[in-house]
Amino acid sequence: MAIGRLSSSIDYEELRQARILENKARLASLGLQKTIFDLRAITSPTKSAVTNIRKWPKKEYTLTSLRRSNRLKGIHAQDDATMAIGRLNTTINYEDLRRARILENKARLASLGLQQTISDLRAIASPAKSAATSVRKHTKEVYSLASLRRSDRLKRLPAQGNTGDASNSLRRSARLKRVKNHLANPFPVSAGGSAEVVNKHTPANKPLLNLGDTDYQLSPEASARRCNSKGRGSVYDPIFGICCHFCRQKTLCSEEDCKRCGNLNVNEPCIGKTDCSVCHSGYGVLCRGCLKVRYGEEMEEVRENKEWMCPHCVEAKGLNPFWICNSSMCLRKRNKMPTGRAICRAREMGYKSVAHLLMAELQRAAG
Repeated sequence: MAIGRLSSSIDYEELRQARILENKARLASLGLQKTIFDLRAITSPTKSAVTNIRKWPKKEYTLTSLRRSNRLKGIHAQDDATMAIGRLNTTINYEDLRRARILENKARLASLGLQQTISDLRAIASPAKSAATSVRKHTKEVYSLASLRRSDRLKRLPAQGNTGDASNSLRRSARLKRVKNHLANPFPVSAGGSAEVVNKHTPANKPLLNLGDTDYQLSPEASARRCNSKGRGSVYDPIFGICCHFCRQKTLCSEEDCKRCGNLNVNEPCIGKTDCSVCHSGYGVLCRGCLKVRYGEEMEEVRENKEWMCPHCVEAKGLNPFWICNSSMCLRKRNKMPTGRAICRAREMGYKSVAHLLMAELQRAAG
């Protein structure tokens, strides 16, 4: 094995010497030999006598065996040596060509007179920074030593303008503050001092409002636009509007003879919204459009029927257990998906409204 390694080393040296001679002949034919000498003189200045003294003796590796791993001791040793020679040759050629190109470019720039121009551009692009720019214009504040900003609530201080205790500093409604509202009392007191029950339940389409001394009037534009839509109304009013349980639109009704929505008279009921005769709650407030599409009833019939009940009360009393409220909120409470615009499917199947379609589906599911 030692003889084989020595033979490989001799072959490598012969190939190396042949490559060196070949490269020198090629450089001489191209006229680059002089250029290489100039480059070496530039990049490798004359070394002093001190640097020429070697600190350790040079070791001759040609007579010693090469250090190889077990993988390189096999058949791949000669291939690796050939690849190393190719890489070394490529590196030498690249460096020589790179230095020759650098000198050639410098000479070309000098002949064109661009060397001074490049220096001027570098001076303009990178001006020297003045001493004034390095001075900070402000002093850095250390916030770790400053007191934290807290609100009055976290500092447990009473709010400004509040002379009472800290418990009353929060914003509360009149009901939570236990302040009596004479307009919100459905049981007025007579002159004799006894409580006279005028109406046990306030209708849902006639909610009580405490307006004080403020006089509200409907603008001419809103008054002309109020009756454009006969279904759900087109004028939104956060004070006088009554919210429909299904579409949840707090709009004025579109009935022409409604005194509450037309004249903003809070003492009159809204004739464009329904009121359940049993619960008198928001579950029984429906506009004309939702009442027709979702339950198949007309507003005039409901207005004349003083015993009309909402779907919640009909189901609670057991009159029709399959007649349910099909609003999105109530269907989610039953763990059912909202129907969306199911009126088209209901009419295609021959049903009067969405409530009739759901009633038929529940009856079939019950068997």
